[in-house]
Amino acid sequence: MRNRLLLMQTKSCVVGIAGGTASGKTSLTRTLKQFLGEQPTSPRVDMLSVDAFFHANKTLGPTFVSPTSGEELFNFNHPDAIDQQKLLASIASQVTAEGSPTILLVEGLMVLHIPEVRAMLDVRVFVELEADKRALRRLLRDMKGGRGSTDPEWIATYYLESARVGHDLFIEPSRVHADFIIRGDADFSRLVPLLAAAIESTI
Repeated sequence: MRNRLLLMQTKSCVVGIAGGTASGKTSLTRTLKQFLGEQPTSPRVDMLSVDAFFHANKTLGPTFVSPTSGEELFNFNHPDAIDQQKLLASIASQVTAEGSPTILLVEGLMVLHIPEVRAMLDVRVFVELEADKRALRRLLRDMKGGRGSTDPEWIATYYLESARVGHDLFIEPSRVHADFIIRGDADFSRLVPLLAAAIESTI
């Protein structure tokens, strides 16, 4: 409640964009940010990725033992993997600071799952995509590097043992809180103007 009262004192519109791994939520967020920034009114739009708030010290977050390898691994697909207090403080500070953005886009797996984050949102979006498509997208993406192992067997195993489990437990149920549900393989060039109009109507 305190966070929500704080945000009510600002003019920023906070938009939450959630969805499963490799569903297309980051692509949607970037496309939306670019489109909004190109409008004649030129609202200031900032983007915040929840991925930046995973615990740096992995001993502070949840782990699981891989049934396949017996290795203890950090569970990125659990809400406790996120430093939630730091995330909440960052959202609040961005929208209450002098020169705060007109629109703040908050993107991440658990955006609609965590009640305290959800309460700070003016618009809630869920990006949906079938599990097999998300798994293939994730495999191709991670094999290019930048997200840990590039070994396809390791990527597939982690998806099955962590990402799929977390999706079923936390992410998929959170879609009930969405104002808009968007396909992750849709034509964003057609959908984004409609979504942008809905967002701007709340300002």
